[in-house]
Order: sequence, then C-alpha cells, then structure tokens
Amino acid sequence: MTLQQRLHNSQWRSLLSGADNIYFAPHIPIKKLQGAMTYISAAIRPQDIVMLIDDTVFGSAKDGLCLTETELFFKEGFGEAYQFLFMQIQRVEADLGIINHGLLINGTHTLNFSQLDKGTVRALAGLLNELCQPSKQQQQTQTHQKEKVQLNVMHYLFAYFITYPTGKWSEASRMALTDYFAKLKNPDVNQSIAYLIQQPLYTDYEDLLHGLAELKVEMSYEARMQMIESLVYVMALGQIDQEQAQRFMIQLCRVTGVSPAVWADLVDAVYGGMQQDGQHAGVPLTDEQNQACKLLDISPEQLSEQSLQTAYRKKMAEFHPDQYQQLPEAVRQLIEQQAQQLNQARSILKDYLNT
Repeated sequence: MTLQQRLHNSQWRSLLSGADNIYFAPHIPIKKLQGAMTYISAAIRPQDIVMLIDDTVFGSAKDGLCLTETELFFKEGFGEAYQFLFMQIQRVEADLGIINHGLLINGTHTLNFSQLDKGTVRALAGLLNELCQPSKQQQQTQTHQKEKVQLNVMHYLFAYFITYPTGKWSEASRMALTDYFAKLKNPDVNQSIAYLIQQPLYTDYEDLLHGLAELKVEMSYEARMQMIESLVYVMALGQIDQEQAQRFMIQLCRVTGVSPAVWADLVDAVYGGMQQDGQHAGVPLTDEQNQACKLLDISPEQLSEQSLQTAYRKKMAEFHPDQYQQLPEAVRQLIEQQAQQLNQARSILKDYLNT
C-alpha cells in the first residue's frame, strides 16, 4: 500500500480536510505546488507531493509542509528548510505554545506553524505518527529481509566451520551440511544451502564476525544461544580440533553478547555426544528412561548428549527462582519438586549415555 493510499484511509484525514490551508493530492492547486517547490528538493516533481500545508498569510505556500511517498519537507517563515525521511522519524509530538503551535520531531527538531490551530496540530501529529510507522506489508518485507540477512551470515559461518581444516568444499562437507539442515525441514533454508554449497567459500572470518555483531540487536538472547550451539555442532561435524572449537565458541559469545559461562561444558558435551551417538543405536530404553525422555520432551530416537543438554537447559529455565519467589510456600515447594524431577531425569539419561 502506498503512502498516498494510507493517507486516504487514515482516520486523521477527515479532521485535517476541514482546514482551509491543507490540501491532498490530486486536489492541490497548481499555484500552491509552485510555491512549495521553492523549498523542496530539486529531485522532487510537483506530482510527487501527496499532501501540502500552506502556512503563509497570503496563500503563496512558500512556507509550510509537504509530504511525498518517502519524505517530509518543511519551511518556516524566514527560517531554513528541513527535510526528513519517514524512516528517520521515530515519533512526532504536538508542541503547543501560547501563540504559535508546532511539531516536535524525534524530540529534537521543532517545526513551528503560524496558521494552524491546536486541534489541527494535534491531528497532524497523529497523522504523521501513523504514516511513519511501516505498513503491515512493509513490516513483513523488512522482517523477511532481516531474517534473510541473519540466515546468510549464519550459513556462511556454517560453511566456514565445516570446511575449516581444508579451506575448501569436499563431497563429505557438502553432504554433512546438507544433512544437518535437512533435519530442519524448511524448504527455503534447504534451497539456500543447496545454493551455498555450490559457491566458492567466503573465508573472511573477521568480516563474518563483524556481520554477526551487527545482527546482535535483531536477535533475541535465546536465538543467539541456539545459534552458537548449532555452530559448535557444525564445528564438530567439520572435525575442528576441540580446543580450537572452544576458542571459536568464546569469540562467538563475545561478539553476540552471550556469556561464555553459560556454555562452560558445551564443546565437551557436543564433541562427546557425537562420539557416543552411535553407541546406543538399537539398544532399547527402560520404562524409567522412557519416562525421563518424556519429562524432558526428548524423542528417544534423538537422544544424545547435545539434545539432553539443550532440553534440560530449556526446561530448567522455566523454574528459575526469580519467577516464583513471590508465590505461596506450598506452590514454591511443588515447583521445586518438579525441578528435582528434571534433575533426576537428566541424571538417568546421562547414565544411559555414559554406559
């Protein structure tokens, strides 16, 4: 949906349409457009203007405000002209004085009007706040683009780690990466990986770390933790030395803002788990072990050191003392009992994996 369409559908338009000096395309007088063009960028054509406010006494429109699809232009009488991209505007507030009234942009820039009353300025602030928020379609597009960038950086890191010992693709590394992502059952991701493994390697590790650091603000803490765990697993698939994997993990924690203390035994668990993954194939679990899997939400077929640690950490996060310390004593005791059951289930399954 274009900004002009959003402007047409806005609840604020009817309030502003009643003002004598506010005009909306395609019903903006030519003389008004000609006056406004004196303070608007030369790259803008008159037909690009979707809304115009004439803030002059005699109607020349050489002072005031204009909106295009992407920008806001403003000129105050005897003042400088200002230009704002909508993507730069976070908030707009009505700044109501005794004589003049204006708009406060992002808390720093004031646009003063001499010909608008308080009610009109309030409505204008409401309109601009609405227009400066991305449309639902734009939000979805932006979200998709962010997710695509995140996937690209992570995919390149996966490729870097799985080919680290040799620095080049092999049939074994291609198959290992393809098999790893096939488990996610995401057609878009699988297609991206299929393309990636046919391309030359991106080997600038420092650049990848920089890209990862930029994504930090876009990813939740939990998502960053899961990403690091996946990267360590790929290091093991790529047969990176365990001590080197530990150093890589600490770097990844640093650039993503994740505490390395959270992962004190992650590398040991992943590398140890991969060595033991094949040891229990075909060995049936006892009823007690199956119950432990059920309690931790682990499929017996997927039981490994890594899956056990991930499931246990996820479950125990629900029982952090800060979340229930204000509850009645009886409820706290029940929650503590549940946490103890999780500890016992973990112990049972660790014993099974270590036999």
